[in-house]
Amino acid sequence: MKLDKLEQKTFVLLLQVAFFTGFVNSASQIQDIIAKKALHALDWQITLLVMLWPISNLFSIYWGKVLEQSKSIAKYLMISGFVGRLILIFMLWVNNYYEYLFILTIFFSFNGLIIPATNSIYQHNIRNANRGVMFGYAASLTTLITLLGSYLAGRVLDADENWFRVFFAIVGVLGCYSSFLLALIKVEKKNFDPSTRIDLKKLFISPVLRAFEVMKKNRNFSIFQRNFFIYGIGFLIIVPVIPKYLVEILKMSYTSSFVGKAVITQIPILILAPIAGKVFDKKNPANFSSIAFASLSLYPLFLFISSFFIGSTIAVFLTYFAFLMYGIAMSGILISWSISSNYFAGNEDAAMYQSVHVTLTGVRGLIVPVLGFIIMKYLGVRAVFIVSICFLLTASFLSFKLYLSMDKKEFRFDEKAKRLFRYFRKLFPFGG
Repeated sequence: MKLDKLEQKTFVLLLQVAFFTGFVNSASQIQDIIAKKALHALDWQITLLVMLWPISNLFSIYWGKVLEQSKSIAKYLMISGFVGRLILIFMLWVNNYYEYLFILTIFFSFNGLIIPATNSIYQHNIRNANRGVMFGYAASLTTLITLLGSYLAGRVLDADENWFRVFFAIVGVLGCYSSFLLALIKVEKKNFDPSTRIDLKKLFISPVLRAFEVMKKNRNFSIFQRNFFIYGIGFLIIVPVIPKYLVEILKMSYTSSFVGKAVITQIPILILAPIAGKVFDKKNPANFSSIAFASLSLYPLFLFISSFFIGSTIAVFLTYFAFLMYGIAMSGILISWSISSNYFAGNEDAAMYQSVHVTLTGVRGLIVPVLGFIIMKYLGVRAVFIVSICFLLTASFLSFKLYLSMDKKEFRFDEKAKRLFRYFRKLFPFGG
């Protein structure tokens, strides 16, 4: 990478942020397993818990509107550190599931601010040619700390599960510091209009109208979001099943569960994220996402296969292999999820585009985990795995179709590819 002075200063701070964000992510990765084992949460309570992150993203369009009409984002990042991260200190006094749920609700709600704010930093301080690879390096560092933190937490909690309170408190302090570091990055908005200060009277309706405006004006972005929404159904529908599958069906310990869910999944991201970022910089995001979605379908596929070997080490091995496939696919999806909005935003403020993207995560989060819980309750975990596979493959196909419509010159069909594509169009005669 050839970095200018602004990129160098920004990258140094982003790497420091990535280091401390790793501890925050480790808490996010294992919070449902802790609830299941330490607080004996029921299946419906786990479903509600895993809905927190996507539902909290519903507020992202409001944060996006605030950031779009603010010259400085630093003060909002400071608020996120004090309120959204330090709240975890109160875990020291948690005695039941509902107290745990309340604290995590506040914790997750501030993701809707931090994510678009980070996008704004990448858009204004990092050039297009360096954006993906720099994000990849930062993601790798975050991943390294996430897997180390998760593994150590598993070892400690296997010795005494009551230490989860101290673990969360430490994460809260480190997460607060990461927000402060992010706030130190100076962002000069190139197209900022000081006359567009936010009108408090229109605070609630204006972001919604702006979100619809973005979706209506940018058709490719709208289709891209539809495809990501379909992927999200395949991804989220399986989330409430995992704690039950690992803890109650496979009978895994804290360490074994964390190794699968938060260590094996992170190792491929650690290694592949910079490579994926470099590829992303040269690829159309629709094509890039299509490959990633298809790869992720191997995750529920191997979980489905493992369910036929319950009670043997083969089931555990196949489950770990499924998590490995998850990590490989997520090394690409992480990049696409985080910075594809910058591609579609062009010269506009990417914060609002990313806020629309994040908010749609919240919309599906209202419905999909509950659907996963219902399917699991009445049809079993295998049915959830099958539904997940179908949605992921559908998202992959539609993303590839979008890519063809956006960049026809980048792709040349041979005769076999043409026949294959016509066949799939008959199977999926919808969308785009």
